[in-house]
Amino acid sequence: MIVPDYIERSNRKTLSLMVLKDGNVIVKAPISMKDDVIEKFVFAKQDWIRSKLSAINTTQSKFEDVIHYQKFLLYGNRYTLVQGDVKRVEVNNSFQIVVPNKLEKDKVLKTMKNWYKKVAKQVLASRLSYVESKTNLKSKAFKITDSKGKWGSCNSFGTITLNWRVVMLPPEIIDYVIVHELCHLVEMNHSKKFWAKVEKILPKTPSLKKGIKEYGFLLHLYRDI
Repeated sequence: MIVPDYIERSNRKTLSLMVLKDGNVIVKAPISMKDDVIEKFVFAKQDWIRSKLSAINTTQSKFEDVIHYQKFLLYGNRYTLVQGDVKRVEVNNSFQIVVPNKLEKDKVLKTMKNWYKKVAKQVLASRLSYVESKTNLKSKAFKITDSKGKWGSCNSFGTITLNWRVVMLPPEIIDYVIVHELCHLVEMNHSKKFWAKVEKILPKTPSLKKGIKEYGFLLHLYRDI
């Protein structure tokens, strides 16, 4: 039996179970709930836990080089990082991201993070404008964020916010994130009506929803950099 890595007790009334991106299994339980009740709950969820852990292991194996900063994603493609005679970060046709020779190794990831943010500000703003022109959905403002938990958001003032890590995603998933947030301009929820609107714009929405889950690990990269 797979046992929880941690049981978090609080004033909540119900039990819940989470499998984090790092594979830790967390149970949230009421303060007074007996251990045997929690154990039975976890036992009943064994198949679900195994499926989640299996998906995490598959992702970690597939993207191990990205997770360990050995490769760098841009528009869904893997790039090798090399140093060269450049003044600033550049991308070449050999799927290489070139950083200045003089850049010290301990500053490479910080430089890459700043570069990603700069690219995101330009590329995502342009792509947002394009998608808006095709959907007749228009935001009031656009911002880039360093959110640790989500790809984007839309508030009641019409401001679209996108995580800079979105530029790491494949183009079709980038558009999915943008369309998703634009549709919140008219449906500030995740109701059937909302999803119907998203799918009307992007008929492949079901597969895109599934596909983006594979890239959830990206939201945890560069956190401490």
